[in-house]
Amino acid sequence: MRMFATVSCLLLLAVFASAQSVLESLEREVTALARKVQPAIVSVEGGALIAPDSASSSLWTRPSSEAARRVYEALRMLNLPNPITRKGSGFIVDSNGWILTGADVVRGAEQCTVRLADGRRLTGKVVSIDEATNVAMVKVDARDLPALPLGDSDKLEPGSLVLCVGTQGGYDRSVALCTVAGKERIGVIGQQQFLSNLLQISGSIGAGSSGAAIVNARGEAVGIVIATLTPGFTLRIPEPAASPRSGAIPSVSPPIETPLLGASGGGLAVPINDVRTVLVEMQTGKVRRAFLGIVPADRDGAEGAEVVRVVPNSPAARAGIRLGDVITMLSGQPVRRAADVSARLRRMKPGDRIELGILRGAQRMRITITLGERANTTP
Repeated sequence: MRMFATVSCLLLLAVFASAQSVLESLEREVTALARKVQPAIVSVEGGALIAPDSASSSLWTRPSSEAARRVYEALRMLNLPNPITRKGSGFIVDSNGWILTGADVVRGAEQCTVRLADGRRLTGKVVSIDEATNVAMVKVDARDLPALPLGDSDKLEPGSLVLCVGTQGGYDRSVALCTVAGKERIGVIGQQQFLSNLLQISGSIGAGSSGAAIVNARGEAVGIVIATLTPGFTLRIPEPAASPRSGAIPSVSPPIETPLLGASGGGLAVPINDVRTVLVEMQTGKVRRAFLGIVPADRDGAEGAEVVRVVPNSPAARAGIRLGDVITMLSGQPVRRAADVSARLRRMKPGDRIELGILRGAQRMRITITLGERANTTP
């Protein structure tokens, strides 16, 4: 009996020692990775004049100094436009001064302030915004900057360990160890913009994280944060009266809208492969994305992508696509889920013709549509 107790104690000690060794090894890897990527991480401050009581004003961080607050309150009383300070993150993708950030950080501004890891504050030009991914391209006048290499986001799987590196709660270049909670998510940004094929990131992602880099174990950017999942704040897409929607779409808010710092249920990030295909176009200031004009959603227990929203006067609306239609084929290829539609459309150009296989109730039909061009913001 005494020998059994001794052996059990030795086994427990061995387990504890092994666990401690694993944790210490993980800690060394994470800290080394953070040191490697932090020089390429920047903070971005954008600003624009907007109406004091506009919907957009509630999404942006207001000036924190007492003098700035007094000016803001005076402008509110006079119902005049007020300058809004929006602070977010970004990372350098090219050593010649090209920076990716979240579109919400710089939307409506021609210029922004970029603070580098070495402390320099530079004026950045907002070159383009890709509305399909909610990502913006900024250019600063600098050379030989430390750029973050781009990885292959298709290799990520649920459970993959990643780092989220960016501004959180006003603190620059914050590091959070996160996991990929899911792929091919659909999200709602604000009340109008619907994005698909997103990465769901589980971890500490809070205020100011818009534009933060999602980094893999090799120190490569595999995603860019564009929204946080905020507990307690939901947004529902209206149910079609004649065709109930299936396949829930989660509600999200921009990172700068998060009401409680740290009160985050994780975030949504755009896979870097979705951005890589238009990087050159973003640098020229003109991004051309194909536009169909629907929001597809997965069906519960069935294949196909159900149409849960049709944009008025879009190519889909003009072709007769209706709420509740189920897309089963796209140009001869089967559609098993909503992500299939989004992924194939991203590889197409405005003016391309597609044929959709549609299931409407018990009726099957084919509809040919010429894709339009998604409106993009170019300052």
